[in-house]
Amino acid sequence: MKTNKKQSQGFSLVELMVVLVILGIISVGTITAITSQNKVYHSEEDLIDAQMNARIAADRISFLLRMAGAGCSDSFGSKLISGNLATNGDVAANPTTAMFVITNNTPPAPDQLTLVGAARYVGSITSIPASNQIKLQCNELPKIDATQAKSYIFITPSDENSYKTISGISSTTTKTPTLTLSNNLDFDEKKELQDALTAGVTLDVCQVQAFTIRLFNNSLRIDDNISGSSTQLDVADNIQDLQFEYGIDTSTPSDGQINNWVNNPADITRIRAIRFFILARTSKTDREYTDRKTYTLAGTTVGPFNDNTHRYLLESTIAVRNRNF
Repeated sequence: MKTNKKQSQGFSLVELMVVLVILGIISVGTITAITSQNKVYHSEEDLIDAQMNARIAADRISFLLRMAGAGCSDSFGSKLISGNLATNGDVAANPTTAMFVITNNTPPAPDQLTLVGAARYVGSITSIPASNQIKLQCNELPKIDATQAKSYIFITPSDENSYKTISGISSTTTKTPTLTLSNNLDFDEKKELQDALTAGVTLDVCQVQAFTIRLFNNSLRIDDNISGSSTQLDVADNIQDLQFEYGIDTSTPSDGQINNWVNNPADITRIRAIRFFILARTSKTDREYTDRKTYTLAGTTVGPFNDNTHRYLLESTIAVRNRNF
């Protein structure tokens, strides 16, 4: 029986080389596609992370701006004659007696804003043992710590209403503590308070809170402070720039409408809204991307940066609700 030689022959060397070349081309194409897709995935993931950081920062800033001045109806303007907000950064100590402390910088130097955020009821005055002391009746155990931030208080109602700094508290385990003030009540203020107590007027003591919004090491930092010390909280990372604009009512008399947007208002009582700009960036570089965009923050254009970093600009406007100037 004869064997068919053609049926017993295998692949030739040329045929094997062709197959290997085809497989190689397919493999290279597949690997390139997977690598490219992986780069796109990680690039988009980094950009999403930058967008999330910007939105987290915006959410926190929006909350503080909406709460600015809440519960402080008798503690600003002409009634605030002593005691000043103290803040961090390049703002001088005791810069103002107002609701906002503004530090305006041109990008890429970030702005900074300190605002009075709220006033918490502490208790009511029952007596004035000395010119530098007030005795309280509290509904709950007092949470004031004179060695920490938030050691500013104010007394209401009072024609001489002003911030006072406390230097000590007799006890935090009793609802009838005595607060020691850093400075004595002047004669007129002490007499006014004593006359009010004699007439049966309830004199409430409120603890003041203030917040400084600023950037520190490319992070949004919120300082919960009203004195030299503060509680610092880093809210969001990879924030490259932060700028504020202020909507001003220039009408006389005021009609509540915004006539102009400025970076550094001369009269904060004219502020009706605050607009902020957050420029976030990715934490990693992308070799295949060059940022040739420009970004406008508070009227100033920055960029193009011509680097391998993705950026995201977020802008928001918040109306000032509690205008207790």
